[in-house]
Amino acid sequence: MLLANLSKVRKDYGGNLVFRDIDLEVLERERIGLVGENGSGKTTLFKLLAGLEQPTAGTISRKRNLTIGYLYQEIEASQLELSVYDVVAASSPELQTLAERMKRLEVRMSDPALADDPDVMERVLTEYSTVQERYEALGGYSIGHRVEGVLCGLGFGLHEHRLPVKSFSGGEKKLINLARILLQMPDLLLLDEPDNHLDLRAKAWLEQYIRDYPGTVIIISHDRHLLDHSVTKIYEMEDGEISVFVGNYSAYVAEREQRLQRLQEQYTLQQTEIRRLKHSMHRLKEWAKMNPKFAGRAEYMAKRVEKLKQEAVDKPILERDRIKVALDTERSGKRVLEVKQLSKEIGERVLFEPFDFTVLYGERIGIVGANGAGKTTLLRTMMDLLPATTGTVKIGPSVVTGYYSQEQETLPFESTPLDFVRRLKKFTEGQAIAFLSRFLLSIEEVRTPIAHLSGGQKSRLQIARLMLQEANFLLLDEPTNNLDIASTEVLEEALLDFEGTMLMVSHDRYFLDNIATKILEIGSDAKVRVYPGNYAYYVEKSAG
Repeated sequence: MLLANLSKVRKDYGGNLVFRDIDLEVLERERIGLVGENGSGKTTLFKLLAGLEQPTAGTISRKRNLTIGYLYQEIEASQLELSVYDVVAASSPELQTLAERMKRLEVRMSDPALADDPDVMERVLTEYSTVQERYEALGGYSIGHRVEGVLCGLGFGLHEHRLPVKSFSGGEKKLINLARILLQMPDLLLLDEPDNHLDLRAKAWLEQYIRDYPGTVIIISHDRHLLDHSVTKIYEMEDGEISVFVGNYSAYVAEREQRLQRLQEQYTLQQTEIRRLKHSMHRLKEWAKMNPKFAGRAEYMAKRVEKLKQEAVDKPILERDRIKVALDTERSGKRVLEVKQLSKEIGERVLFEPFDFTVLYGERIGIVGANGAGKTTLLRTMMDLLPATTGTVKIGPSVVTGYYSQEQETLPFESTPLDFVRRLKKFTEGQAIAFLSRFLLSIEEVRTPIAHLSGGQKSRLQIARLMLQEANFLLLDEPTNNLDIASTEVLEEALLDFEGTMLMVSHDRYFLDNIATKILEIGSDAKVRVYPGNYAYYVEKSAG
């Protein structure tokens, strides 16, 4: 069944084109991943589908009584004092209305006067039965179980369900929003980067939830593993247009490459034919100067050339602008880092119990664990940015550390990118601008205070900082956060070529599978365990 249809939809902002002439059908029970570079218009498309914005041109039609859940709805200020459980349980207005109607009808049915009027009693019983059936169909009787299931799936412990919403961080409030929308069970679920702030276990839970969801789901995500395991169709937004691919993310990547190759072959053949016809046309024109009978044939040939030029495909862009990363460094000694009986407590809570661990040259170690387990704290403790409760940390000789911070505090927000990189290396202004262009920063952006740049631009600046430091031991805290998929893939290639050592905290399973050669897990019991393999190996062994 057709849920929504876009016909010749165009969207402009202040005369700037976002996309044009989009024709799209959204069908019942589809699982769709929406991909594209940052700024390509993915969120704008969601707002159009949700009816929050109107197209500049074209039409959007929706199924009658279509219910839509859009993740970026905010929690109202009046709900901040309520418990997480109450806010999520009240996420379906229809369920609340039905529950209130049932209570009113129950009061009426208990009225002794009603028993004396069989006809009225029959009507009340019929209405109650209808309301009750609808309430049950929407899962009203299992609402408590469903609320707890969704909240636990997203990483909220049972003891947190009764805490007020205001006591949680901004990222956790977004997860509460996600729980509310999942509980609404709309016909069309629009999820704009729902996996932000989710740990690895919660991401796996969300994948399963999307696969089992009874309605249609469209998801924007930079998590390639999630897209591989939850969607069966990809919408790609590029150059103001949408292309549709059947299959998961990996299938999309392969099919996209094949399409580009076919377009390149078609373009080459068409251009070859156009050149051949042009040559014939010019030759006929020369002949026509000596013999007018060739003039008609020359004119006919000119029309053929013009028609073919109009029908020809545009030259496909095989290589798009991407960031350029090269992490050059000098080799360190064999023992890069050694910790003995290292532990950390905050208040009465033990984040990780005493453990010994040695990092050797060339190792690429991924640090995993639930949200709040202490992954970032462990990384910062190893860098001596935080004091250990017990134990020692020893950095090996000739080791130069480079730190990528999840919170981006390594960047001077009051400075411009231009001044920032010139303090790190003796660049002329022209050299600095050329260097920053490798990270897709425009002339205007390099002179803009870093505080005013987007999250993705700040992340790219942190990578630029690592390049200029020429560190041989990289400590990376969520390096793929805020990066689009194209930039993440470039970073992966650079890290695979990097001839140094890495410790990295990441919730990106695809990234960990490609990069990590060893996994260090901080368990829920505060014990640190080491697995000699990538993320897939860790999942297999830890499950057993």
